[in-house]
Amino acid sequence: MKAVLLAAGVGRRLGSDLPKAMIEVGGKTLLDRHLETIELLGLEPLVVTGFCAEQFAHLPTVHNPEFRRGSVLSLKRALDAVDESCIVMDADVLYDASILGDVAALHRGFALDPRTEPGDEEMMLGVKGDKVRAIRRGRLEGFDLVGEGVGFFKVDRESLPALRAAIDASDPEGDYEAALDRFLGEHGADYVLVRDRPWVEIDFAADVERAEQEVLPLLSEPGPR
Repeated sequence: MKAVLLAAGVGRRLGSDLPKAMIEVGGKTLLDRHLETIELLGLEPLVVTGFCAEQFAHLPTVHNPEFRRGSVLSLKRALDAVDESCIVMDADVLYDASILGDVAALHRGFALDPRTEPGDEEMMLGVKGDKVRAIRRGRLEGFDLVGEGVGFFKVDRESLPALRAAIDASDPEGDYEAALDRFLGEHGADYVLVRDRPWVEIDFAADVERAEQEVLPLLSEPGPR
């Protein structure tokens, strides 16, 4: 099964001239940390490149030349390149490897953290019954359970045509989560709870500091929990 890393973005808010996957945490890039976990879980990496694509030349890649537009176009490139169940991952997340192991064990689904209070940046998952039915920014009303998505999801091979159709129906200038939201409203997905496991999405310089000081010391080896 492939682990598809969406690493095409510029990451201006960090003030870096490199892709966010090249951010170092504890003396090691996020990319190297992803690759270690992917290998230990028996997955195959595929990186969607855009900005500074040459940084990923040593890896299997698919290129998104329109990386300055919406991230939905990176997801489209990724799914055009696979014909099997896969995990699609944001490249700017530091996480306990057991979270990815649990998502890999799902048929189709997400890791959900109900501890998060939604703000302007967080992508929140909404659960009705026992299925995720929405992924949107901000506060979600009318759901049985709401929590932040960790930044990766598994899609089963049988669902690829429906997800591709949702992508084609979405704004090419928008976030890929809008296509996922459209898909989830009709098809739903499973989820695993993060519980007390550490993770952080890195958007700003303060997130790098939090990753170094609070998250990194708590990380465990890969595998389901």
